[in-house]
Amino acid sequence: MKNRNMVMALCLMWAMSINAQVSDAARHVHEKLQAFVASGEYNVSEGRVVCQDAVTGGKATAYDFSQVFGVEGTNDATILFPRLKELEQTLRSEAVHAKEVMIHDARQGVPLVSGVEWLLGNPNGVVTGEYAFGNKQNIRLLTFEDPDGQRYAVLLAWEQQIKQDQQVGNIWMMNGTIYEITAKKYDKMPFFLPYSSEPQRIKTTIKYDTDPTAPQTYDELLTKVKQTCQIYDRETSGGKTAAVVVLHKMCDGYPNKLTREQYNTLIGILSPYAETASGQKHKEMFGYTCYTLYQKSEHYQAEGGEVKRRPAMITSSTISTTQLRKVVSYNGLITNGSEDLQLVDCQISGTATADADSVIVRRSVSSFEELGKFPVRNGRFSFTCRLPKNEVCGLTTKNRYYTYFWADGQPIKIDLLKNTVKGQKASQQRNNFLNETEAERLRMLKMKNRAELDAAIAKQRERYRQVIFAGKDDLLRTYAIYKIYTELSYDELKPFVSDQFRYSNHLLMAPVKEYVAGLEKRRPGTHYTDIALKDTLDNSHQLSEYIGKGYVVLHFWESWNRDEFDILPQLCPLYDQYHAKGLQILSLAIDGVYKKRWTERLREENLPWPQLATQATPYRQAYGILSWPETIVIGPDGTIVASPSTVQELEAALKKIYSTN
Repeated sequence: MKNRNMVMALCLMWAMSINAQVSDAARHVHEKLQAFVASGEYNVSEGRVVCQDAVTGGKATAYDFSQVFGVEGTNDATILFPRLKELEQTLRSEAVHAKEVMIHDARQGVPLVSGVEWLLGNPNGVVTGEYAFGNKQNIRLLTFEDPDGQRYAVLLAWEQQIKQDQQVGNIWMMNGTIYEITAKKYDKMPFFLPYSSEPQRIKTTIKYDTDPTAPQTYDELLTKVKQTCQIYDRETSGGKTAAVVVLHKMCDGYPNKLTREQYNTLIGILSPYAETASGQKHKEMFGYTCYTLYQKSEHYQAEGGEVKRRPAMITSSTISTTQLRKVVSYNGLITNGSEDLQLVDCQISGTATADADSVIVRRSVSSFEELGKFPVRNGRFSFTCRLPKNEVCGLTTKNRYYTYFWADGQPIKIDLLKNTVKGQKASQQRNNFLNETEAERLRMLKMKNRAELDAAIAKQRERYRQVIFAGKDDLLRTYAIYKIYTELSYDELKPFVSDQFRYSNHLLMAPVKEYVAGLEKRRPGTHYTDIALKDTLDNSHQLSEYIGKGYVVLHFWESWNRDEFDILPQLCPLYDQYHAKGLQILSLAIDGVYKKRWTERLREENLPWPQLATQATPYRQAYGILSWPETIVIGPDGTIVASPSTVQELEAALKKIYSTN
């Protein structure tokens, strides 16, 4: 008995020691991260919260850093300043105490996964964030978890490159971002997952791979340069930065030589911005873009050979990873020919808490980009600022929920204590709707009773549908559609993404258009697309191996998910009912890269139909799937016969098929 007690005590001491080591490791990483931020190396930014769970307190904070300057020599080995080097070394040394580790060096080639997604545990509404890896990035990712279920992670991703230049000398470019993430463990919900949708492969330096969308002719380049400069003139601060990045990307990707006349025309447009652009960094980037065009011109060819003085414009720059990722949205404004953004003066006044010293205006469609910070005196504020017209913005003080409003140019009064907005009639109705539905969402996050939660979700969904199909305010419709578009059918959504709808090009409609484009890829009557698959033994397969012998149901799912969206229990009786008649089900796991978790779930379920894994790129490109579970029914001739959005619709489709065959 004494021996057993001694063994138990030793085991307890060992467990306590391990737990202490985990806590110390996470604290050590945090301290090194804060030391790097405090140092200001690489123009590192102050932390900005990119996502936050109001119930559990989990959040993700991002720190962007970048620098461009002249360097002697051509050695492209890793160059890290002292504080960042200490952080990187700490991540390596503490990896032994981490629960999950990813260490990837750019010289190893393309990362094994295209990005990661993190989940902040909440039983009533998962808050997620994501990061897409660049092809040439160095990646360090560590996650920790203590016995109380507290989770902590740091993701460091950076890219550096030396660009050789015969005339001005070599240019060293460094760019990266750090995410610090805290969360609370909930049930079997994982902390990190592979990036679940096709990431935008935006490079995180000023040097880009060949871009197939870059202008191929001079006329096309000239048109896009003019259009981008117009967008720059009308955009907000963050949008201006994105426009500058887009501009340089298209000029850098232009594949042809420029005649002297063509070069002079382009420089005539761009060179004034190098003197008058908003802020020194924008001036530097316009100047560097001018230099990029100079390298493609006959002037450069004629003057080659002699190393000249390095232009001052390339001594430094701050183009961050986050700003580059914004190119996705803003480049859409350029290539898709949608309406240029307009700014409008907004007069805002109101009340805040007595201890508040400032209020912050943020743009809700771009990761809550900060648009302005204004003083609070004796609990009151009043200011006028220029905001993106007809967009949803939020006003907040530090560590408080947002009060939302439409930036339509009408004067408004905001009470941050009561979460209310007062203004003219049309504005009042829109702003009331924004804040009432947001308050409903926050209440739902705290609900413990499943039946109560389901009823609240159904009630809010119906409220959105009323605005979409019975309301007369087209601008408010865009917001309602944005909130529930994945629950609407193709036929319901199609009228709103056509040019006939007034706000079809609104930024809130961008994901809706992408979703509808995905639905079109799996519309009944469309022929299936073959994709590569893997089984649990890592054997390769093709979808075509299973087509042609009868009807096939493709079931796209995540193996970790066990909530109300898990449809495995409903699929089993359908399989039992129709398999003898020739039905085959294929479950295609999108998280099969986590093989241990996937195979453990399969052993637990003991499912009788084939279990395969697929990756984000193939299934998203082939079938436009952006969420799951999703099902597609394919006929014996390879034609898609149904794309049910619910199990009930799947059941009805199968009943119809087998009642007529």
